[in-house]
Amino acid sequence: MKKLGKLFAVAVLLFVILFVCANLLFSAYNKERNDKSDIYMNRFFYALQERTGSPDADKIEADITDLLRNEDLKKEAALSGSGLPERVYYIPAENGNSEVSLLNREDNAEKIWALHNDDSIIGFVVFEFNDPVDSRLRILMNVCLLIAFIITLGICVYINASVLRPFGKLASYPEKMSKNEISGKLPETKNRLFGRFIWGINMLSDRLENNKKRINALSKDHMTMMTTIAHGIKTPVANIKLYADAISTGLYQPDGKVNEKDAEVAAKISRNADDVAELVKELIDKASGGIVDFEPHIESFYIKELEEFLNEEFGNRLKMLRIPLSIETGHNAIIKSDKGGICRMLSQLMENALKYGNGGGITVCLDKESDGYYFAVKNKGEVPDENELPYLFNSFWRGSNAADIPGSGIGLFEAREIARKLYGDIYVKADPEKKEMEFDIFIPGGSGNH
Repeated sequence: MKKLGKLFAVAVLLFVILFVCANLLFSAYNKERNDKSDIYMNRFFYALQERTGSPDADKIEADITDLLRNEDLKKEAALSGSGLPERVYYIPAENGNSEVSLLNREDNAEKIWALHNDDSIIGFVVFEFNDPVDSRLRILMNVCLLIAFIITLGICVYINASVLRPFGKLASYPEKMSKNEISGKLPETKNRLFGRFIWGINMLSDRLENNKKRINALSKDHMTMMTTIAHGIKTPVANIKLYADAISTGLYQPDGKVNEKDAEVAAKISRNADDVAELVKELIDKASGGIVDFEPHIESFYIKELEEFLNEEFGNRLKMLRIPLSIETGHNAIIKSDKGGICRMLSQLMENALKYGNGGGITVCLDKESDGYYFAVKNKGEVPDENELPYLFNSFWRGSNAADIPGSGIGLFEAREIARKLYGDIYVKADPEKKEMEFDIFIPGGSGNH
């Protein structure tokens, strides 16, 4: 709406300027034309005044006819640029006020001059021009400007509805998609301007999703291989350390005494074994942590913005699936944290609620308490066994309720890693009797200041 308001303001301002300029130019042209006509009428009238010796109407009419044929006056009119009158006629009058000399209005095509004889008005000379009344032309011009203004505003409304508003919704999608903040596709549209663009973006989204699955599969294989190697190395390293400790205590000496040189070498072997064990642990930790690509970007935003995000990304999908969605917000508090990271976590929990829920409904709570911010996603559906709950956030681990559902087992692990990078955590609650699963995200207040 702000963009539309600016567009309207610019259009209105341009037309106001155009309206004022057009009327000023019209007035200037009209004044110039009237001035030229007045010059001709003035010369014509005074030539007639010089010939008038008596109030004889017939003689005055004859003088007017003669002056209209006067070539000199015609040439002067042509040189001055003024148009000749269509008709000039005389109206007799009784003696009146001798001070009256010119009776006319600027917006009238008839110009009336008072004819004098011995300081008395004997009649009126009427100059009738063929030009239409100026006020009508001005009204027509202003009506045309008004129609053009209405058409322009209509075009602005159309551009806003068909271009600006759809583009505003599309503009943030590639950025969100690159940050894994959304998983849904752009809705198809019949708009010819963006139909092909949306189609291409959705194709790109499918490609990225397939690449993500392939990368997750490769990461899983990589983690499996690293775990196998780690376990394979741990046992020999532990044995080497054990042998080194035995040598350092003289266990393998015939007399049971410690050999100083052997003990020194055994201590070095033991230290190297410890280094190898530490390297194996560090390698596993890095391989596991490298799956999640997230660096916090702290900013301030309102809780309502999270509600708008959920409605925008999941509202239409849930309506099509006929799954009720309830979003509860305590109050519209300001959050200082990573909005993109929180959106990624909520998206992951919503996707899980859609995949593993039974369609009975999803409830989202967004609230602030004294120690931080709480975001909860609750859904109805089959819940995993109680002994599986501690492993839900492990990488590439999937519960018993996910047997026939596609997935990689990395989503909850990623969500918890993001929460921990924001100095928070995610907790899970399961109620087998009610068949409800609830995931609670906690982010401490001012998480960017830790």
